[in-house]
Amino acid sequence: DAATLATLPPRELVSGWAEVIKHGLTLDTALLELLESHGEGLRSLDPELTVRAVALSAAAKAAVVAQDERETGLRRVLNYGHTIGHGLEAATDYGRFLHGEAVAIGMMGAARLSQRLGLVGPQVVARQEGLLQVFGLPTGCSGVDRRAVARAMELDKKSREGEVRWVLLSGLGRTVVRPVPAAEVAAVLEELILP
Repeated sequence: DAATLATLPPRELVSGWAEVIKHGLTLDTALLELLESHGEGLRSLDPELTVRAVALSAAAKAAVVAQDERETGLRRVLNYGHTIGHGLEAATDYGRFLHGEAVAIGMMGAARLSQRLGLVGPQVVARQEGLLQVFGLPTGCSGVDRRAVARAMELDKKSREGEVRWVLLSGLGRTVVRPVPAAEVAAVLEELILP
């Protein structure tokens, strides 16, 4: 019942849109187009639009989980934005960011890494940033210890033998999972996390 979303505090509601946006960017371009075309209607919880967006998002995630119940391959796509997001949460003792806020910042980091590695062009990064902003989500932050974020990322579940496996965009609705050079990660953290 999408009407129950209206009972959420505004910040929690905005935070929740991050996961829906993630599904549009990584799994379902029809969902992405809906979010881009009707951002204001969705933010105001237009009933028809909201039910459509929630249904598409849930279906996209369910299809992935059904194919990869134990996160051995495809399901990793659901971690887009979570590497930096989890690092931000841990570095701030889980007190500053809601999960969706941290993931939104993390998605910006992953998109910028994708661009730096030649996987997507700047228009994809700009498109993602614009969409996050329409929904009121942060695309960067300040006052967080970058070294603490980097240390937390190394301990994250996506790390294998000390090497972080990043979920990156290879296009809209497409991802790849791969390691990223530490220098690129450091440069992106500097862009995302201002003093």
